[in-house]
Amino acid sequence: MQENFGLRIKRAVKKVAAISTGVAMMGATMTGALALDLAEYPAPFVTDGTYSSSNALIVGAGAAASDTLGMVDIASNLQFESKVCTATSGSSVSVVGGKTEEIPLGLYIADNGDSRNFDQELTDSDLPHLLDTTVTFQSSEYDVKEVLKLDEGAAGNVSIMTSLTSSEDDYETDIVMEVEKDSIKYYYVFDEAIQPNKTTSSDPLEIKFLGQTIKITDVDDTTANKITARVGAEFFMNVGDTVTVSGKKITLENVGSGGAIVVNVDGVSETIPSSNTETINGIEINNDETFYEDNKEQRSATLVIGKDAVESYADGDAYVGEDDNDPDWVWNLANLHTTTSTTTTADAEYTGPVIGIENDFVWNDDSDNPPGVGECIDLPNNYISICFDSLTVADEDYMTLTIEREASTDLSEAFALNTSVPAIAISVNENEGLVVDISQITANITNDAKTDKIWLYNDNASMGVYYEDTNGKTQLAGYVENNSADAATNGAGFIDINFGSTKDTDIQFDLVGGFDGDKLNLTLIPFDSTDLPSQQDNITTVWTSGAAGITALGATVSTEEASELVYMEGAFMTSSGEINIGTKDEDHRTKYGIIIRDPKSNGASDQVVLEIPGDQVMANVVIKGSAASVASGGESCTVADVSPVTMTDDEVTDATKYNLILVGGPCANTLVEKLGFGVTCEGWDLKEGEAMIKLVDNGDKVAMLVAGTEALDTRRAAKVVANYKDYTLSGTEQLVRGTTLTDITVE
Repeated sequence: MQENFGLRIKRAVKKVAAISTGVAMMGATMTGALALDLAEYPAPFVTDGTYSSSNALIVGAGAAASDTLGMVDIASNLQFESKVCTATSGSSVSVVGGKTEEIPLGLYIADNGDSRNFDQELTDSDLPHLLDTTVTFQSSEYDVKEVLKLDEGAAGNVSIMTSLTSSEDDYETDIVMEVEKDSIKYYYVFDEAIQPNKTTSSDPLEIKFLGQTIKITDVDDTTANKITARVGAEFFMNVGDTVTVSGKKITLENVGSGGAIVVNVDGVSETIPSSNTETINGIEINNDETFYEDNKEQRSATLVIGKDAVESYADGDAYVGEDDNDPDWVWNLANLHTTTSTTTTADAEYTGPVIGIENDFVWNDDSDNPPGVGECIDLPNNYISICFDSLTVADEDYMTLTIEREASTDLSEAFALNTSVPAIAISVNENEGLVVDISQITANITNDAKTDKIWLYNDNASMGVYYEDTNGKTQLAGYVENNSADAATNGAGFIDINFGSTKDTDIQFDLVGGFDGDKLNLTLIPFDSTDLPSQQDNITTVWTSGAAGITALGATVSTEEASELVYMEGAFMTSSGEINIGTKDEDHRTKYGIIIRDPKSNGASDQVVLEIPGDQVMANVVIKGSAASVASGGESCTVADVSPVTMTDDEVTDATKYNLILVGGPCANTLVEKLGFGVTCEGWDLKEGEAMIKLVDNGDKVAMLVAGTEALDTRRAAKVVANYKDYTLSGTEQLVRGTTLTDITVE
């Protein structure tokens, strides 16, 4: 939805000022024009992250606001490109204009009682673009603020889930952000007592709601959760002015002495009486206020324009612009007849006057396609985004661990009698990725043994632990005695994973509970004192064993069985949260981030294949506004402090001093005809809906022209330049066509 025309101009000036505040400037001046080719853009204006001090962006002294906005778009992009990025280790995230947290897998993203999560209520101290200000109503000022509220108790939650934490097999190895209904709420909070139902059409309650001005003109007399509001964009227009809303051109054709107006919407004209609302050619227009003069050219009006301009809404109705039958966001309205302030609370609905929205969707299984890595949940107007930015462990930072029955293991180097025995073989594809912890066995060696191959062979009395040394020879590390029913004794943590930051007690093998019968449980246990303090992310392999060694994974050799591979969310040595996964035919992922590869297929071969991350995997979750800056993915960027030179055409005394970007055609920008673009105001031959991007020599510099037939055409071409990566630019000239700012083609 388009914003107020005058406000656009103010924001454009403010934005130019904002990117012009730097004092230092990168000193590399580009001399000598490059080969003219738009495919090289943003060079020579920005080359290898260096902004040229010779750049100047020019609009005509009497140019339309669209030319200024186009210049702002281009200048903002050039500033964005003026940075040098280098790869960094790790995958941390930094945010300017928002907040980020590393969320463990399987947890809610917000919980006031957990320091690992976001707080359940976020305000301007967390998201600087949220309001904490005053509003004037009925000639009085009231303190107000905006609040984003997450995970409101039983109402729902937003959580980071895997196939095993969510019991959704179809997630496989994906990590997603599940969302329950009513788990995301936005509130406009009144910190002082106010009576909203005093509002009238002549004296409305005007608030900035989700970044958009909304004027509440009425609160229903009988229902305290129903409002009438002007929700379209507000435009101040002189007779003859045209604006584009939802892809349609709206022209104010006349204003009558009695306050009626004549409006044309894409060729369809109708009269709208004073203070009335009409739908013309699919666009709703409210005649808010008129200004009549005898001279027609001096007449004007304030119009509220949108697909919905003035509407009535009750609690639970679809929010502005949402599908009425299947909305993602709905109004949350209550207690608007009271004279009090809004009382906030983290775990329950607010009391007092409530004006807000909440999510009406549920995304908690694969068919819902919940957001994955790199995806966001966007509130209306993109005012707030909740983003699953990245993971803390890179895809390539994994080690393959294989646990398998080896039918014929030669242990004769370590024990002469064991020449060909059935054993459990544990191997990794990283050097020294395993460590035998001699403090947890009856040791045959004096120091812990680092290796990439370990074998377990039992004779009922004890379990021999063998490993391959650095010379490739098999050695006996020692024994796990058959007295380990207590997890605190022999066999608890007797093998450590040793990969990246996953080491020592982070992930260990336990062989507890005894093995004198025909069953042996070998369990892989991740542990973290903060994130996995109760050993509740365990993978247990169940083996059949006897006097002759290991008989099978499960009960029967070479057969997949559900109970031969067990995932346990409960504490170790309990049955809480057990899931038999031995016959699942998908890959799965645990809380620590361990990937379990195709249990069914591997189980048929009496093996378990795991991918072990180099550290516990966390989700980088970012909550931000649309203007926030996020740096992530193991890359660090240093942004240059540049001061773009912006001028009007009559301020340029020597054009050859600059790499020029001229925004606006020869009729609006007199400098265009003086350079080598080959276009004139009188000879302009492009049609409405067309614009050009053209590159020419300018002495030893270059000049680029961004110009269209109408103001919107110029703005459209500037969008192409500002978003050049989305288009294929080449040669010295491109033709840009379209009717709106979204249906753009480049030829």
